Amino acid sequence: MKSKKLLSVLLAAAVVSTVALTGCGGSSSATSAADKDQHLNVEVPASDVKTLDPSKGSDGYSAYILQETMEALGRNEVKNGKQVMTAAGAKSWSQSSDGLTWTFKLRDNKWSDGKPVTADQYVYALKRSLDAKTASEYAYLLIGAGIKNADDVNHGKMSTDQLGVSAPDSKTLVISLSHPCAYFEKLLSFKFFIPQREDMVEKAGSKYGSAANTLVYNGPFKMTSMVSGNKLELVKNDQYWDKKSVKLDKVTMYFMDDANTMMNSLQSGQIDVADTSKPEWTNRLKKTGKFNNITGDVPVDSYIAFNNQDKNKLLTNAKIRKAISLAINREDYLKTIGHGLGKVSYAWVPEAVQLGNDTYRDKASVSLKDSKEDPKELFKQGLKELGMDTDLSKVVLTDEEAGTDEKHKQEGDYFINQFKKTLGITLKVDYKEWKQFLQDEEDLNYEMQSGEMWSADYDDPMTFMDMWETDAAKTTNGYSNKEYDSLIEAAKVEKDQSKRLDEFKKAEDILINKDASIAPTYSQGMNIFAYKYVKGLQTPAFAASGSRNVEFKYAYISGKNK
Repeated sequence: MKSKKLLSVLLAAAVVSTVALTGCGGSSSATSAADKDQHLNVEVPASDVKTLDPSKGSDGYSAYILQETMEALGRNEVKNGKQVMTAAGAKSWSQSSDGLTWTFKLRDNKWSDGKPVTADQYVYALKRSLDAKTASEYAYLLIGAGIKNADDVNHGKMSTDQLGVSAPDSKTLVISLSHPCAYFEKLLSFKFFIPQREDMVEKAGSKYGSAANTLVYNGPFKMTSMVSGNKLELVKNDQYWDKKSVKLDKVTMYFMDDANTMMNSLQSGQIDVADTSKPEWTNRLKKTGKFNNITGDVPVDSYIAFNNQDKNKLLTNAKIRKAISLAINREDYLKTIGHGLGKVSYAWVPEAVQLGNDTYRDKASVSLKDSKEDPKELFKQGLKELGMDTDLSKVVLTDEEAGTDEKHKQEGDYFINQFKKTLGITLKVDYKEWKQFLQDEEDLNYEMQSGEMWSADYDDPMTFMDMWETDAAKTTNGYSNKEYDSLIEAAKVEKDQSKRLDEFKKAEDILINKDASIAPTYSQGMNIFAYKYVKGLQTPAFAASGSRNVEFKYAYISGKNK
């Protein structure tokens, strides 16, 4: 599926781990020592979020917030050192023998205003997300999962009433598929499976999800305020079905799009948890002895996006796109920009992703590293195919960066020098605020966007592959290849993992080698620091929030003032 868009301010948590694990919400002797003041302060590494509308949000930071304030059908948690999909909004589910019918039995849960959560609200949410009028960027996820009539509903050929979802009674949700989906259960924590209240949507209109009072909440916390560019305030939701497991009374989430500001805030104690890629900060924080440091691989890839429908024509050419991809010294890029935290990527799907019981990368040998083509000559061939002057010194490309802070300026300067040295072309860099960056992407109003990060939503290669199908990529980079589409569609309905592997490998080779629609650079690593008084924090690899995988439903404060 199309993964969550992330601002590349820093590298974030995503492997299965916990800080001072106390048993996933169960009581323990440790929780009895909890401080009286249960207030956790965390950061959101962006200046704002585009929207908290579950049907329309497209970035990882909105998912980060929704994860704590809303309850989807399932929730990713860490139990006994392993990530599992736990029952959340649904207390149980089952599938028919043919795999086409999924039945969910809902818990007794309430919204933050005291009204009951009912099955028809899940039905409404799914219908709204697929309604063509909603224009959800993620609609193809439900189409790919095989929900009956999803494609026709999303393209306006059928009414939403014909979608394969129903509520036989207030506590039963039935989802009908047109084909079995090998990864369907892994989707249950995704925001489309959060119920929505039609009365709230209609009352707020176009402002739904833009302010705290436009939403009601059915998750561990409820939002009391949201100030753009400043902070969000969350408090414990006393209507939540599992409120006994929630120890924190308050969570303040500060918008911080500058890495140095974030680290200074952590060191001063303004915030309790943050992550960094900078060695100097890592060393400084370790020396204090005040923090738990969590490290590991994450299912997040950095990449450069090429506008395959570039109005200036240059990046409509596959040879030019591949020349740029091959011109990147990935080892040096990771060392300089990623501070060596992570692994270089010569393919698209990162190493943290599994295919069945195997690591996909161990089975898939696709790699840009095998290419023997000369980037300069390839670029010239592309220019010739476009009928343009082949003098590389006359070529000017514009790169768009997803921020105006020090890190993005460093990255912009890096690529200016890299492409002048390896290709002989001139690169201009346009630094944009996060919201505008996302809007330019949606409008295909760019040539290149560098420093992009894409995070897995579930543990299967499909989470990285179907985002480049024609319908999905039309608001990402305008890529379209019928052969690629066909391979991904086949992998969606195939049960045999060896056959799915073959289909994914062929598609991945088309994506990064033949068409070079994108240029993968490196897969992320995590380097989280949490004060030792923060207990029960979880970081499940495939949580709903993408790489912002700090989960604090079970977190609490113990010994802060000692």
